[in-house]
Amino acid sequence: MFVFTFLPFLGFGRAKVTDRDSLKTLILANYNKDIFDNHKDVLRYSTELYYLAKNKNDQESIMFSLFEQSRIYFMENKYGVTLKKLYEGICLAKKMKDYNMLCRFTLIYQKVLTHLDYNNSEIKIFIDKCNEFNTLVKSKDDQHINTIYILVATADSYLDNEGLCDNMDKVIALKTQAYKESLKIKNNNPLKTFTQIYALQSLYWSCALSRNFNKANYYLAITDSLLAKNPNYYFNVDCLITKGAIENIQRNHQKAIYYFKQAIDKAEKSQAIYQLYTVFPMISASYGELNDFREGMEYSWKAKDMNEQLRQLRIEGHNATIITNINTEIHNMNSKQEIPYNFIAIGILIGSSSLYYYFNKKKVSRRNLLISLEEPQQNYSENYLEKIITESDAEDNKKLVNLAKEDINTFYIEFEKTYPAFQTILKEKHFELNLSDINFCSLIKMKFDMKQIATYTNTTLRSVESRRYRIRKKMQLKGQDDLYIIISNIN
Repeated sequence: MFVFTFLPFLGFGRAKVTDRDSLKTLILANYNKDIFDNHKDVLRYSTELYYLAKNKNDQESIMFSLFEQSRIYFMENKYGVTLKKLYEGICLAKKMKDYNMLCRFTLIYQKVLTHLDYNNSEIKIFIDKCNEFNTLVKSKDDQHINTIYILVATADSYLDNEGLCDNMDKVIALKTQAYKESLKIKNNNPLKTFTQIYALQSLYWSCALSRNFNKANYYLAITDSLLAKNPNYYFNVDCLITKGAIENIQRNHQKAIYYFKQAIDKAEKSQAIYQLYTVFPMISASYGELNDFREGMEYSWKAKDMNEQLRQLRIEGHNATIITNINTEIHNMNSKQEIPYNFIAIGILIGSSSLYYYFNKKKVSRRNLLISLEEPQQNYSENYLEKIITESDAEDNKKLVNLAKEDINTFYIEFEKTYPAFQTILKEKHFELNLSDINFCSLIKMKFDMKQIATYTNTTLRSVESRRYRIRKKMQLKGQDDLYIIISNIN
């Protein structure tokens, strides 16, 4: 099934923000503008908000940050971390009797279950719970937005893995209703345009799969018009894939390849595994129809690689204990006897169809090999360098190692607490280094090798090795041994 999503990002600076309201404002601002390069900052600010709110016992802000974290981790296909954030958020929302957030957390949860290959009958139970919670939401605006996402989720629950079912007319009717409801959102609501695009992209894809190309193109044209005024990186990719699919079905294979290649270029930059998983078989089929079997086979192998990565992600992310606990919390919510409690409306869209993942393992390319050849030969192995790195504060280091594996943004925050002088010393001696460089150095400080850093930061090995090379050049070091030695001596 083709998957649609939004992933809005912020365009804020690198300065550290410590005010909870300012952090919320920055996070909410990303729903009007998608800036791809800053998505890690969104997660970092959400994590910082969580700890600030914890210190102040600000439960509303804690819940806000948990939603943002679970939404983004879900988009990155980190199912294990997503489930943990959802469980904490659902428990808190239940305690606070915040039915709006219970509805939204549950919407994400039912999508996680979809990714983990739970059957539709099990998933529909949670969509019913979303409807139940939503009837108790006091804010009509929040209730209205939730309804749109519930309609799309309901429609998707009828579909198989190919995005089809026996009654596509019913699916399209539900998604059309969702789009019409999005038009009724007040014009001064900053979420209106984004919600419209979300409903549209789901609708035009189902129309395309049903071969109703007139409707699909009609809704695509509306989406293009909205995106021209409100650019969104991921919606643009979805549009390109849909346009290519329509051309492919209509046997305009050269034009289809044109759209697919644009989509692949954007998706590979973000390592959007689900988009690549979707588009690789399509472009392979297009080349096959043109009898270009060499190109067709190349993309066919890439599609198999994406499929294997998805399979592995499902295995690694499945946590039966937490799933059981979440199910218990949701099903034991006797909402009819609860008194709804209305908090300040949280202006956040539900990333209920976001299936993106920024972790695409690639073999080292020829270009990467050239980069490595430019560096002087090592005089010491990384194993040797590990021996000279200090073993003090072993317990704190063990905690940091575990955090890096589970939640890289929390790791950065806790590392700064454990080594408060680390950033200052590096910055004073090497002012060219930016925050991302210093974060990278903190991982080297923890004795992680390049493969581990690539895994924990959801980047490719090539990118990690290139960053190490650039940092060494900024610091004007002759060999990478010097980099390890300098970092290991900062306490």
